[in-house]
Amino acid sequence: MKIPHIICLFLFLWLTALSPAVARADASQDSNREALKSLLDELQSTIHDADKRMVAHPRFIEELQTLVDRYKARLREVFLYEDFTDGDYTKNPEWIIETGQFRITPGHALWCRVGAERPSQAASSQEDEEPLSIILKEIVRSRQKKRRDKKPAQVEKEACIRTLVRIGPVFEVDFSFSSESEWGSMEVVLLGGSPAVPRYRLIYQAVPSRTRPIEIVRQRGSRHYTIESATQYPALDDGTPHRIQWIRDAEGKMRVIVDGVEVLSTVELFYRDDFAGIELVNRGGTYEWESIKVLQAPAVIQ
Repeated sequence: MKIPHIICLFLFLWLTALSPAVARADASQDSNREALKSLLDELQSTIHDADKRMVAHPRFIEELQTLVDRYKARLREVFLYEDFTDGDYTKNPEWIIETGQFRITPGHALWCRVGAERPSQAASSQEDEEPLSIILKEIVRSRQKKRRDKKPAQVEKEACIRTLVRIGPVFEVDFSFSSESEWGSMEVVLLGGSPAVPRYRLIYQAVPSRTRPIEIVRQRGSRHYTIESATQYPALDDGTPHRIQWIRDAEGKMRVIVDGVEVLSTVELFYRDDFAGIELVNRGGTYEWESIKVLQAPAVIQ
């Protein structure tokens, strides 16, 4: 049954008043999402009928159509939602540890630590040292290495966890994480193909700088191509949560937004198929992921 045209006016006013609330909750898993989608579809049909029969003012029809389009754009498909509140990463959805160790904290965050040390500055300072001093240091290093070789220690160089889920080529990866790292890096990886392999990597370098920026890397087999590097270097290693949004729209515009500030913008359309999953990688440092959402990107990036 069609919605009476007079009700269209009340729906128009109701949707307008509801706009701020929907804007804040557009990425959440709202139980009323399907009901609202059904209502918008019915309203869309009524608009077309009213326009065809010319029973409403054209300007009103146009404004109502614009509002419906806006709300349909906000009802984006949710590919993945995880906040770890169930205390179990092995189900709903299922995460699989590839390497390293992960655990859920009492505060319902996914936690991981991998040891990382800053590179030694000794090599760069050798040019100013006396030859005899350099020789003596090399002898000491050689003896220390021999002692270490006698008692090899298993040291994790990275930790990796993944979940397999279909993700559309037009996406927004929206996650909150905290870092207490003095060195190392953290990656969010989009997987593709079968079997699933890395396609794109979003890399956060702890202690960021011009030489250690946030980067987007495209991967093809064993080859890596840096697509773009950030022009701003936000320090996120203060142990407090920070929000990162990684977005690619239908035209291939790809952006990275950190705490509401855009730090990277490029265009990338090399891989246009659906993705097969997402992976979190710790290559040194201490990180906590509080929530991860992957959803269809907005129809228009503002």
